[in-house]
Amino acid sequence: MLKYITSFIFLAFSISAHAMFCPTNFNQITIGDTIEHVQQQCGKPDIEKKSTSEVDTGPQEWNYYVSPGFVGYNSPPVGGQQQGSVQMTIALNNNKVLNMTVNGMSLASTTLCGNSVSVGDSAERVKSACGDPVFVNKSSNQPKGKPATLETITFKYNSTPPVTLIFENGKLKGKE
Repeated sequence: MLKYITSFIFLAFSISAHAMFCPTNFNQITIGDTIEHVQQQCGKPDIEKKSTSEVDTGPQEWNYYVSPGFVGYNSPPVGGQQQGSVQMTIALNNNKVLNMTVNGMSLASTTLCGNSVSVGDSAERVKSACGDPVFVNKSSNQPKGKPATLETITFKYNSTPPVTLIFENGKLKGKE
């Protein structure tokens, strides 16, 4: 009997793990909710912004060369001057980071770009932290035809504090 009670408690907590309150009231919304459900629970946003972008979901390798003077990188000076650069390679598939290497050493996360980048982060997160890669290697097995599109809608609520809800392809993905 104790096993069932414990299981029920864990289930109750795990179900609400991704739930959050609306910015305008105490109604709960959950990651994955539709735009209509969020509007029904939270009301109309003060600002709504919509954008569409093409998504390349095939395997890719992004390469960056970070100079020693870059924030977050410290190397011992050689002859009074810092020399060289650090190569950072990020392997992606389905727009998620699968692996990162810095000068051949595999890492789970790094702040080499100034902001933190970790395995599992999105390609957009990497671009916002590190900028555009110096060059991109793409698999020759890319799907034929037009790449998939990603529709992003943001709802901004001028609450205290201001909250932005982010939707991708009609589903709630997170908040800022």
